[in-house]
Amino acid sequence: MKKIEFVWRHLLNERLTHHQNSFRQQDLAHLLGLSSSTVNLALRPLRATGAVRISKRGFEIADLEKILFHWANHHQLVPQLHLHLPLPPQEIEGQLPDGSVTTAYSAVREIFTEPPADYDKVYCYHPQPEIVIARFQTLTTPAPPNLFVLSSDPLLAGYGPQITLGHLFVDLWNLPDWYAKDFVHFIKVKIDELLS
Repeated sequence: MKKIEFVWRHLLNERLTHHQNSFRQQDLAHLLGLSSSTVNLALRPLRATGAVRISKRGFEIADLEKILFHWANHHQLVPQLHLHLPLPPQEIEGQLPDGSVTTAYSAVREIFTEPPADYDKVYCYHPQPEIVIARFQTLTTPAPPNLFVLSSDPLLAGYGPQITLGHLFVDLWNLPDWYAKDFVHFIKVKIDELLS
């Protein structure tokens, strides 16, 4: 994930989780361990589309949906490792090693209990993807992959044991599976409910 995406994720999470709408660029840079120029770079396209309003004292979110879709369209979901396991998704999820943070379909089931559709692939983040592969190495079979391991960024764990709602939406948006659309719609409704 690019460093400018850290800013977009943080803004979405702060607004959805803590109802925070106003920020100072220097505080954000310090909090995320980024340079002021990186924060400015992240805010530039948001300002151009009216997603944020910048003033002398800082900036505020003007349109959260624009930030959400901007990030979704610029994010690239690139698994570091993938493999096929002859197990149903819930069994794979239950055997993921410590430090794994599920995303996509598994995270929807984990957070909301009942997913909007059946799914057959598991996506997770882990700071050391090879640990996940080592856990399942003896079970792997030569078939299309159903476990995708993404390398987590250094700030991901700071948001808790579950993926943030904005990050979850963005990951789902970038999946090609036919049922991904049902999950995207489901999470968008949950986001809209938080904003109403």
